[in-house]
Formats: sequence, structure tokens, C-alpha cells
Amino acid sequence: MTIPYFSTVLFLGAVAVLWGKERQGHGLDFEQEVWNHLFDRGYTDEWDIPGGANLRNPGVPISVKLIQWGSSVYLGDAVRQRSIREPFELVVGFYEKDGEERKLVALHQLEFSPEEWDRYWGDISLEELEELSSRIKGGSIEQAQEYARVRASELREQSVVFSVNPKINKDQRRVQCSVPFRIFYETWIGEEPVKSEDLELWGRPWDQ
Repeated sequence: MTIPYFSTVLFLGAVAVLWGKERQGHGLDFEQEVWNHLFDRGYTDEWDIPGGANLRNPGVPISVKLIQWGSSVYLGDAVRQRSIREPFELVVGFYEKDGEERKLVALHQLEFSPEEWDRYWGDISLEELEELSSRIKGGSIEQAQEYARVRASELREQSVVFSVNPKINKDQRRVQCSVPFRIFYETWIGEEPVKSEDLELWGRPWDQ
């Protein structure tokens, strides 16, 4: 079966989400190299799919997340997410594991304006997240963890959508953010979580 160009682009973007967690052989290594060469970019860039690759909505970048069913939707660095000041799309696929395979059981596409994205953060300001990120860089791991635990709990009370998740250990000191699974469905999808056999993306059937 010939895969349409845009489906290939989206698939490569989904691969990016899992890249840091799991290598699946030389084929995906090569696909990553082709992606990087085509768009002159790497997976450390801001968006999984740059605006120039969005054939449906030109110029609007896409963030792609592949999440286990029932888990929070992890969005990455909290400071970067709070700093977004442009329209973007978010594609979230939920999967269940069947042995070694991942089966997609839900697929959602959302669009956000800068104003909408800002509103969902509630009273959590960019400056507060920057201060938290800076403060956990100093002192012992234990001191940073205790400060982060208290401060992150306070910040979570300031937004009905986002959870602030400091990651502090001997290998990292950073602040990430997520949207709890049920809040994702209740607030952004507007319905109860439901798995489906017939998935669509942008009004077209999704072939697994």
C-alpha cells in the first residue's frame, strides 16, 4: 500500500515522541536521518512537525504525543510550554500494549490559539515556572526535591488543566508539565474516555 506523503510525515513525527525511550532498529534510525535531512532539523527542535510540513494547515506547527491509555498526557518542558505564543495543533494518540505491539485505541487532534493556551494555564505565570526551574538547579538533590515538592503542589492549585512535574535526581533537574488523563478528556475533548476501533484524523480514516 502506498502511504500518502502527509501520513508519512505524521508517522515520523510520532516516532519522534518515542525516540528517547526506545530504539526499534536500523529502519527507524534511517527514517530519522531522512526526516532531519528533509527539514534541516533535529528532534531537539521546538515542534515534532514544523509548520512547513503541515500540508493541511500551512505554517502551523504540530506537537505529536503517543501516550499509554489511562496515562497523563506529558507535554515536556513546562517553561517552553508556557512560553508558546503561536497557533499550533496537538495530535494525541492513546495506545494499549498487546505483547510487544502497541495498538492505537484513540486518536485526537486539537487546535490552540495563543490566547486559548494562555487561558488554560490559569494563574500559573511563566515567571513562576522559570523561578522554579532556576531554584531546583542549586543545592543538594534532597533540598531541591523538597522545595520542588512544595512549590509544585502550590502551582497545581493555580491551573485546572496543567500539572507541574519537577524531575530531580542525579541525572536531571528540570520541570515538566502534563495534563491528567481524565482532565484531558473532560476539558479538551468534552466527553468521557472511549476507545474506538474506527479511528480518524483530520476527517480521514486512520490505517494502522
